[in-house]
Amino acid sequence: MSKRDIILEAIIQEYLSSGEPIGSSELQKCMDIEISPSTIRIYLNKLSKEGALVQLHVSSGRVPTNNALIEYWVNRLNPMKTIEIVDIDKFENLANECSLFCVVQKSTEEFLKEIIEVSNRFLILTFDTQEVVLKYNEQVQRFLSNLIGSEMRELKNISSQVGLRELYDKLDQILNHEPLLSVGVDQLYEIAREQNDSSFINKLLNNEFSFGLKDGVYFNGFVPYGCLAVKQLATIEKKSASLFYFGEIGSNFEGFINQGESK
Repeated sequence: MSKRDIILEAIIQEYLSSGEPIGSSELQKCMDIEISPSTIRIYLNKLSKEGALVQLHVSSGRVPTNNALIEYWVNRLNPMKTIEIVDIDKFENLANECSLFCVVQKSTEEFLKEIIEVSNRFLILTFDTQEVVLKYNEQVQRFLSNLIGSEMRELKNISSQVGLRELYDKLDQILNHEPLLSVGVDQLYEIAREQNDSSFINKLLNNEFSFGLKDGVYFNGFVPYGCLAVKQLATIEKKSASLFYFGEIGSNFEGFINQGESK
């Protein structure tokens, strides 16, 4: 790793820890390798010209820019890794300490296996572990027969699009179960107040929305500027789960995950 990258990483980590602007002398004290304050100042100036750092006031230290933090998190976070949640209460406390909105949901996929007609009175839709009973309708039976193998959420969306209200309501009731953990709603509203924009709140509070996301790190455009969201798989008590967390980009996402996995 070059001196430039070492210094940038050090200032980002110190900023994530303290939330305060960092000067060359303070940075030199917290670094693992010996670099003189004068050399650090040269690199801080270079990084500022590159747009990785910004000096809020002439007499103050520097802080990482939004783009520098995005690059840092994209390189540091691994959304393809399955997180083992050892203690759900500890996980909740960590989310609060890190000022994050966090949702953990059971990760169950249900596929339509068959459709059973009962005496021209009912249709029984059989999924992996669930059954849905509908009033008999020949056209509905023919339509749904072409959708055998569809996942329940996909079928719910299709039923909404074509106006199968009875099916939509019953699938929605099954799918709209309470998450294992939902914490940090107050943080959503605080960010909305700071940004003067609450349009993203309902989207993030919709459990189906976060569940349907692909695993990944999400930033500008998907979430408000200056914020970050992560979706990845998790396990809790050896069962599959879906993990979604969101907060300001200067939040300690890495500490949240690392401490959340420790026993």
